[in-house]
Amino acid sequence: MKQAPLFDQRFLSSYAGTIVSDPMTAIVELVANCWDAYATDVDITLPDKKNNQHFKIADNGKGMTKEEFEKIWRTWSYNRIIAQGKTTSPPESFEGSPRKVFGKNGKGRFASFCFAHEYLITSRKNGQEFVCKVSQTSDNPLVLTELSFKDSGVTGHGTEIESCGEILSSNLPEIKAREIIGSRFLANPDFKVKLGDKQVSFNDIPEYLSKHEIEIDELGKASILHIDLQKADRTIKHHGIAWWVQDRAVGQCSWSPSDYDRVLDGRTSEAKRYTFIVQADFLNDYNAVQEDWSGFKEKNDAWEKTRRVVQDKIRNIIYDAGENKRENTRKAVAERVGNRINSLSYLSKERVSDFVNEIVETCPNFGENEIVQLATILVKLEKSKSKYGLLEVLHNCDPADYDALNDILTQWSVGTAKIVLDEIQGRLKLIDELRKKLELVKVDEVHELQPLFERGLWMFGAQFESIDFTSNVGMTKVIKKIFKDASGVGSRKRPDFVALIDASIGFYGRPSYDENHDEDGVDHLVIIDLKTTGLQLGSKEKDQVWKYIKELRGQGYIKKHTKVDGFVLGDKIEDGENEVTRHGEEVKIYPMLYNTILNRAEKRLLNLHNRVKEAPFLMEGQEDFQKFLVPLDVKQTELQTQ
Repeated sequence: MKQAPLFDQRFLSSYAGTIVSDPMTAIVELVANCWDAYATDVDITLPDKKNNQHFKIADNGKGMTKEEFEKIWRTWSYNRIIAQGKTTSPPESFEGSPRKVFGKNGKGRFASFCFAHEYLITSRKNGQEFVCKVSQTSDNPLVLTELSFKDSGVTGHGTEIESCGEILSSNLPEIKAREIIGSRFLANPDFKVKLGDKQVSFNDIPEYLSKHEIEIDELGKASILHIDLQKADRTIKHHGIAWWVQDRAVGQCSWSPSDYDRVLDGRTSEAKRYTFIVQADFLNDYNAVQEDWSGFKEKNDAWEKTRRVVQDKIRNIIYDAGENKRENTRKAVAERVGNRINSLSYLSKERVSDFVNEIVETCPNFGENEIVQLATILVKLEKSKSKYGLLEVLHNCDPADYDALNDILTQWSVGTAKIVLDEIQGRLKLIDELRKKLELVKVDEVHELQPLFERGLWMFGAQFESIDFTSNVGMTKVIKKIFKDASGVGSRKRPDFVALIDASIGFYGRPSYDENHDEDGVDHLVIIDLKTTGLQLGSKEKDQVWKYIKELRGQGYIKKHTKVDGFVLGDKIEDGENEVTRHGEEVKIYPMLYNTILNRAEKRLLNLHNRVKEAPFLMEGQEDFQKFLVPLDVKQTELQTQ
C-alpha cells in the first residue's frame, strides 16, 4: 500500500495563502529571504509578459549547499528559527554583526510561485553550486528536479531564482514594488535592493516618508526619517527605531525594551506600522558606538542625552500622527454614548466627557469599543446612589478577587447574585446575632430572641421555608388572656408574641384554603416557646405548649386536622426529656437546646458562617457587640466633691 500523501490542486493556495496569490506579499517574502541569508545586495527583475521578461531575484548572501536546499525545500512548515537560530551571521567574506531573521513559518520559499508555475534556483556555497528546477503538478505542490551540480571549485556565494516556462502577469507595477520594498527594507544602509537597474531609495517612498531635524544641545544635529505604512503589518519584524552613524547601521532596527518603554508599546498597531531612521553622525565623534557596531555604549553621556531627546521627539511625532485617529475615535464614541452622557447632570456630564477625552489622548491602545464600555460604566456610576464607591471596592480587591468576580458575573446577573447573596447574608447575620445574645446571662435579654427567631423559622427544617408562615396576632391575644401578667414590658414592646417572666411564645401560621381557593383557617401552625437561660426543659414545659394548642382549638383558631409543630427552646434539658412528645398525628412538641438549633442552621448553610466569618457585614456586627459589652466610664461626682 502506498503511503505518500496526496494533495488536491488547491492545497498550495490554501496552505501558503497570499504568499502565492498577492505579488506585494510575495516580493516582501522573497526580499526577506535575502535578508535572512545575510545578503548586502539584491537584484530584482519583475516579469514582463509583453517583452518576454522572466521574474528574477538574485542575492550575494550565504547561499545553500544542495543538502541544505533539499532539507529546507522538502520540509513542510520549516521553522527557520528553531533550525538555524534567531540570528544569521555574515558569510566569511563579509564583516558585520549578526542580524535578526524574519523567516519562521517556512512558507516564504513558495513566493516565487506567485510569478511563475515553475522556476530555477541556483545557489553557491562552500565551493559548491547546484541548479534545481522547482515546479508543481495537479497532485503534487512541490516537485524538485536536479539539473546540475558542482561539488567543488566554485567561487562566490549567493542564491538566484528565475522563473521559467510560461510568464505570468504579476499586476505589480515597478513603482509600487519600489514603494513596498523601500518602506520595509531601507532601515539598514548595508542592505541594498536594486529593481531593474536602479537602487531602491527614500525617493521611492515619498508618500510614506516624513523628515524631521532635531538639535541636540552642545552635540550636533540629528535627522529623523519617519516611515508610515498607514496600515499595520502582521508583525513588527520590519519596524522599530534604526540608528545610523556615518551611513552605517548601529545595532538592529527594532522596538527594543529601552525604546518602547518610553516611546511605543511593541504590541500596538502603530508599532507594526511605523519605522524611524535616526541619522546621528556626531555620535561617532564622542566615541558612543561599540567597537563591533552592535549597539551604543550605555554609559556614554552623548548617547544617553541623544537617546532621551530623540525618543521624546519620536513620541511627539507619533502623537501628532495619531491626531486624526484620536479625533475619529472621539466622534465615534460620542455618537454611541452621547445620548446617555447628555442625560446626566451638568457636573456628571463634564466628568464623563473629560474622562473620555483623557483616555483617548493618553491610552492609544484602547480601541473604540473599550472606551465606549468604560464611558457607559461611568454614566451608570454617575446615576447610581453609591457613585464611585464601587471603584473603591475594586481598588481594594486582590488580583484573584477580580478573577472570582469575573466568574460570578459571567454566570450570574448582578441582580440575581444580589438576591441570593442578600438572603445568605440575612441568614448569616441572624445566626451571628443569636449566638452573641445567647452568650449573655441576664434573663431580660431572652425577650430579644423572639424577633430573631421569627425571621429564622428556616432553622427548624426545610418544611418551614415557606414564605406563607406569618406571625398571628389573633392567636397571641387569645393566649394573653390566659396569663394575667401578659401585659408586662415585653408585650408592649412586641405585640406579636406573648412575653412572660421566664419565656416568650410566638405563633406563626400558614393558611389553608377551601375548594373555592378561599382562606378557611390554618393549615400548619408553628409555636416557638423560648425559655430563659438556666431553666431546664421538661414535661411541664412541653405540657404548657399542649395547653396553648388546646386553648386555640377551643377558640376555633385551629382545627383538629391542623398540623402543629411546637418547639420549646432553652439551654438545658432534663434527663430523659429529649424525646418528641406527640398528641395524635397532627401535633409534635420538640424540646431543643439553643446551641443545637444554631448548629443545625449553620449546617443548613453549608457551614458558611465559619468560612466567611471575616466578611465585612459580620465583622461590623462583632465590633458593635464588643462595644456593647464594654461598660460606660461613669465618673462618681458625688464622691469627688466630698
